[in-house]
Amino acid sequence: MLRGLRVITALLFVAVVGSTDVLAQATGTISGVARDQASGQGIAGVQVMLVGTRHATITNAQGAFLLLNVPAGQHTLRAEVLGYASDETPVTVRAGEATRVEVGLRVSAIALDEVVVSAVTGRAERKRELGTNTASITARDIEAKPITKMADVLVGRTAGVQLQGVAGSVGTSQRIRIRGANSISLSNEPLIYVDGVLFSNTRGGFAVGGQDYSRFNDLSPEDIESMEILKGPAASALYGTAAANGVILITTKRGRAGAAQWRAYAEYGTSKDITDYPANWLPFQVNNTSKPLFTARGNLDVSTTGGQSYVFCPNYAPGSTPNLAAGTCRQDEVLSLVPMKTPGLNPFTTGKRNKYGLSVSGGNEVVTYYMSGDVESETGVISFNTQDRVNLRTNITSRVRDDLNVSINAGYTRSTLWLNANDNNVFSPLINALLATPVVPTQEQREASPPPNRFGTGFGYYLDDIKENLSQQTVDRFIIGAQSHYQPFAWLSVNANVGMDYFGREDGNTVQPGRLPISTSYVQGFRQSQRSSNYIWTANGAAVATYQIHEKLGTATTVGASFTREQFESTYCYGVGIVEGTRSCSATSSLFDVDEDYTEVRTIGLYVQEQINWRDRLIVAASVRGDDNSAFGQDFGIILYPGASVSWVASEEEFFPKVPGLSNLRLRGSIGQSGQRPGVRDAVTLYGPTAATVGGSEVSAVRLYSVGNPKLKPERTTEFEAGFDAGLLQDRIALEFTYFQKRSEDALISRPLPPSYGLTGDLTTTGTIYDNLGSIRNWGTEVAVNARAYSSRHATLNLRLSASTLENRIEELGEGIEPIIFNRGNQQHKEGFATGGFFGRRYRIENPGQQRVLTPADLKMVDDTAVFLGPSLPTNSQSLSADLTLFGNLVTVSALLDRRAGHKQLNYTELFRCGTGYANATAGAARGQCGAVGNAKASNEEQAKFLAQRFGATDADGRLVSTSAGFAEDADFIKLREVAVTFNVPERLSRYSSLLRGASLTLSGRNLATWTDYSGLDPEINETGGGANFTQGEFNTQPPVRYYTVRLNLAF
Repeated sequence: MLRGLRVITALLFVAVVGSTDVLAQATGTISGVARDQASGQGIAGVQVMLVGTRHATITNAQGAFLLLNVPAGQHTLRAEVLGYASDETPVTVRAGEATRVEVGLRVSAIALDEVVVSAVTGRAERKRELGTNTASITARDIEAKPITKMADVLVGRTAGVQLQGVAGSVGTSQRIRIRGANSISLSNEPLIYVDGVLFSNTRGGFAVGGQDYSRFNDLSPEDIESMEILKGPAASALYGTAAANGVILITTKRGRAGAAQWRAYAEYGTSKDITDYPANWLPFQVNNTSKPLFTARGNLDVSTTGGQSYVFCPNYAPGSTPNLAAGTCRQDEVLSLVPMKTPGLNPFTTGKRNKYGLSVSGGNEVVTYYMSGDVESETGVISFNTQDRVNLRTNITSRVRDDLNVSINAGYTRSTLWLNANDNNVFSPLINALLATPVVPTQEQREASPPPNRFGTGFGYYLDDIKENLSQQTVDRFIIGAQSHYQPFAWLSVNANVGMDYFGREDGNTVQPGRLPISTSYVQGFRQSQRSSNYIWTANGAAVATYQIHEKLGTATTVGASFTREQFESTYCYGVGIVEGTRSCSATSSLFDVDEDYTEVRTIGLYVQEQINWRDRLIVAASVRGDDNSAFGQDFGIILYPGASVSWVASEEEFFPKVPGLSNLRLRGSIGQSGQRPGVRDAVTLYGPTAATVGGSEVSAVRLYSVGNPKLKPERTTEFEAGFDAGLLQDRIALEFTYFQKRSEDALISRPLPPSYGLTGDLTTTGTIYDNLGSIRNWGTEVAVNARAYSSRHATLNLRLSASTLENRIEELGEGIEPIIFNRGNQQHKEGFATGGFFGRRYRIENPGQQRVLTPADLKMVDDTAVFLGPSLPTNSQSLSADLTLFGNLVTVSALLDRRAGHKQLNYTELFRCGTGYANATAGAARGQCGAVGNAKASNEEQAKFLAQRFGATDADGRLVSTSAGFAEDADFIKLREVAVTFNVPERLSRYSSLLRGASLTLSGRNLATWTDYSGLDPEINETGGGANFTQGEFNTQPPVRYYTVRLNLAF
C-alpha cells in the first residue's frame, strides 16, 4: 500500500513540474459564474471552454470558474452541461488583465447535441444523428453519490440495464443484463470498451461456494468521465461478433488547457448486515431433567440409556416418528432465538471501508494531462473478507501538429482479495448459523467440542475455524491505449486506436495441517494455486470522408477495419501433506497434480457506413460489417452484419405545427445485426491423455474427448427499435420512449451424441455436441423522463424516472431436443416460455383461513404436471432519482429508488434449512430448525412449502407427490439504493483559502431500505453470483450490506 502511495506521489510531482505553459505569449485570465437563467443559482459541473483552443475547466459547487493563461484577443466562451442548453458568449481578453463573464444557461432536459464516440470508428457522433436510444451516465451523475464499486454506477440509472446476482461479500461479481437474454449456451454479458480498448470482464478463481470474483470492479469510478450504453444490435452492428448483448463505452477523464487543477478526497465508511434473519427453533418433550439437555456436539440429548429424558417433537413427521400433529409427543419446551442477532453466535461485525485519492489535470495548447491515484481498503461484515486496491491512471493528449492529435491512456490496478467460503459450502458462516442450536454455548462447551463437531453449529464450525479456509486472489492489471486523429484535409479524417488490456491473476487456497480434520486432505493440509494471464489486444482504424453536396445536404462515408486477439494461459498445481506454515505446492508430499491451459481467439472485421444528413434534421445511415473469427467452424466463412438507422428532428421543420407545451421532438428508428461467437473449443474435436496397456506394459495414449462441429456458426441477433425524444414545457421536461424487438437465431444448443462415439456416460469426456438449432426473442419498452420539477433562487429540484418492460421467449430449441432442466429441477429452458423459467406443480391448502399445525393431508395437488410458474428475469423495472439543491448550492440532497417486479426467485436457503434440519433431527442430531418444523404457530403458507417439498401433496389418485414450487417465490422489491447530502463551502469563505474553493463534505448511505413480500434473505441475491447465466436463487448467500460513508472533497 505504501508503495502505491509513493508511485502516486511521484506521478503527481511530475505533473506539477510539467504543467508550466510552454507557449510564451501575452496572456490574461477569464473568471466568472455559470448561473441558471431562471433562478440565478450557480450551476456546478459546467464545462467551460474557449472554442478552437484547449483552454477548458469545470465550474465548482457555486458555479464559479477560472481560466488562466488565456492568449490575448477575441474568443468565444462555450458553456455546456447536461440538463441545460449550451451557450456561447464572445469574450475579449487583454494581456495582463482579468476578464469577468457571467454565463446564463437555459434549462433543457433534452440533449440532442451530446456526443458519443465510437470505440470502433473513432468518430464522434451527436445524439441527433443516432437512430437508437443510447443511454449516458456522466461524472456529474455519480458525483457525491455513495458509489462503493464500479458496478454501483449501473444500478438504477438507465432503463433496460440491470445487475443481477448481487451479494454482500466484498469483491464479488454481478451479472450485467441489457434488454434481456439472447443466448442459452453463451454469455449474455455486454462488450465493454475503456478509452477504445476492449476490456475483459471474464471471471475466475477458486470456488468459495457460489460467489465469483469481479473484474469490472477493477475500474475506479473516480476516473470515469462518461459511460455510453449501446443497448443492442440496432446500435452495435458496427461492433460485429460478440456485440449482440450490447456495448458499454467508458471514457476516462481528460485534462484541459490551463493551470494545474488539483483534486483530493478522503472517504471513510462502515458496512453492516441489516438482514431480517429468521429464528431457529427446537421443540421437545421433557420426560425428566436428570440428564443434561445437550450432548457435547450441541444436539438435543435424545438417548434412551436409562430412559429417554428428552424427545424431539416436530410439528409433523410421518409414520411412528413422534410429532405434534399426531399427538404422539408434546412441545413442553420450545427454544428459539435468532443466531444472527445474538452475541456469541452472530458471525457479523461492522465492516470498514477507507478510500483516498488525488488527481491533477491541466496543460496548454499543445499538451494536456490528467493523472490520478486511489488507495482503497475494505473489510467486510465477515472480518476476514478483505480487499486492498490501488488504482493509478495517466491520460495525455498532444496536438502533434495542427492536423494531428494523439492521446495515450494508461491505467494500472493492483488488487488483493481474501474471500471466505459462502453459499453451498459447509464452511459458510450463514449455513452454520442458520442450522445452529438455539442456545448460546458456554465457554466450557465451546472448548470441549473441536471441529468438525463444534457445539451447536449447523455443520460443526465456528468462525475461527472458517477463517482457516480462505481463498486469496491477487490481480495486477494494465490497460494501455493510444488514439490518433489525423485530418489531412477538411473533408477527410483518419482515426486509429490500438491498445492492450492485460491482467495477471494469482489464486491461492491453503489449509494448514490439523486445522480442519474432516478428510485426509484437510487433516494433512493442502495447497492449490493457479497463475493466469489474460491478454486482449485491440486495433481499429477508420477513414471518414465528409462532403457537402449542397448547402442542405451532406454525406459522411466511413470505411474501416477492426482486429482483436484474446489470449488466456494458466498453470495450476495441487498437493496434499503441506509443511506447517508454508504456502507452496512444492511443500506438499502427496497427490500432486499440475495442469496447464491455453486459449486464443482472433477476430478481424471490415466495415463501411454511409450517412446522409439533410439540413441537420433528417439523418439516414446504413452500414455493413463482415467478420471472420477463429472460433467459427472450419466449414463456415465470413458473416455479415448489416445495420440501418434514421433520425428526424421534426420540431425543427418550418412546417411543424406549434403544439402547446411541446418544444422539441425527434423521431428515430433503427435495425441491425450483431453476433456471438461459439466457445473457443466448440467447433474443434479434442483428444485427451489416457493410459493404455500394450504387451503387458502401461504406455501413454490418447482417446477421444469431445466432438467438435466444423459447421458451427456464430449466433446472430437481429434487433429493431423505434421511438421518440420530446422536449416539453420549454425543454424543462425530456421524455424518451423506445420500443424494441430482437430475435436471436442459430442459438447454440448442446445435443447428445450417438452412443457409437463411445462418450456417453463417461464423466471424463463430453458426450454432447453444439449445434446452431435454437432461436430466442426479446421485446419490450423503455421510458425515461428527465424533469426540472422546481426552480427558484433558493432551491432546484431535478427528477429522473426510468421504466422498462421485458418479455422473453424461447421460440426453438431444435428438433428432438428436450427441455433443458437445471437449478435442482426448478428452472428450465423450454420452447414457448421464458429462458430459465421456473416450473413446478402447484398445490393448495385445504381450509387456508384457519391457522393450525398442518399435515400433508391438508395439501391438495393442483397440477398433474409441472407448469410455468414465472420468469427468472424481471418483466418490469422502474427507478426514480431526485437531486435537490438548496440555498444557492450550499446543500445538495440526492436519492435513488429502484423497483423490479414480475419474476421469481428460488428460496433454497429455507428449503435446505428446513429439510436438513429435519433430517438431522430425525436421525438423532436435533439442532436448530426452521419455523415450519419447530414453530407450531408458523403460518400455513410457511408450513405448506416444507411439507409439500419434503413429504408431498395429495394428487387426484391419492398419492403424495413432492413439489418445491412453494419455494419459487415472487421476488418483486423496491429498494432505497442511495441517499446523499453534500455541504459545499460558501463562496465568501473560499476567498480566504484556495483549499476551500472547491471543498465539500458528503454524508451518504447505500442499501438503506427494502420493501418486499419475498420471505427469504433478500430477493436480489444469487448463489452463483455473476458466474451462471440463468440460475436464480439464494442458498445461504451473504445478502447486500448497508453502507454509511462520509467524504471530504478538496479542489485547488
